[in-house]
Amino acid sequence: MPSAVLTPTKDKAVDAALEPAVPVPNSEYLTRYQTHQSLISILHSTLTEPVLAQVVGLTTSQAVWDCLRQNFSQQSLANATHLKFQLLSITKGTKPMSEYLALAKSLSDQLAAIRAPVSSDDLVSYVIRRLGLDYAMLITAIMQFPPITQFY
Repeated sequence: MPSAVLTPTKDKAVDAALEPAVPVPNSEYLTRYQTHQSLISILHSTLTEPVLAQVVGLTTSQAVWDCLRQNFSQQSLANATHLKFQLLSITKGTKPMSEYLALAKSLSDQLAAIRAPVSSDDLVSYVIRRLGLDYAMLITAIMQFPPITQFY
C-alpha cells in the first residue's frame, strides 16, 4: 500500500513512493569543512604536548575551544586571584619608583590578558595606597585631580 502525506502548502495527498526525496548538495560544506580543518591544525600547532593530548580526536574547532576553555577556566580563576593578591600586596619599599610602577603595570597587564582587567582608577588607588608616608603630599595632590582614563 503506497504511503501518502499531506504537504504543508497543499491539502492534497502526495504519493511518497512516486516522488523520492532528492538530496541537494550544500555548496558551502566543503569550504566550511576546510576552514574547520585549518583552524584545528592551527590550534594543534600552537599547543604544548600535554595540552594537545587533551584535544586529540576532537573534530571541530568549536569542540577544541570548548575543551580548552573548560580545562583552563579554573586555572585562570586561580591565577587571577593570585595576581590580584600580588597587586594589592606590592609596596614601594626601597625599590625605585620606576620599578614599583612597572611591577604594578605588569600585574595589571597580566590580569587584562586573562580577561580580569583592573580599572585605571583601581590601579591608581592600589599604587598610591602603598607608596608610604614619604609620598603623602603627592598622594594628596593625585587625589585632587579628576580620574585618569589610562595608566601607562
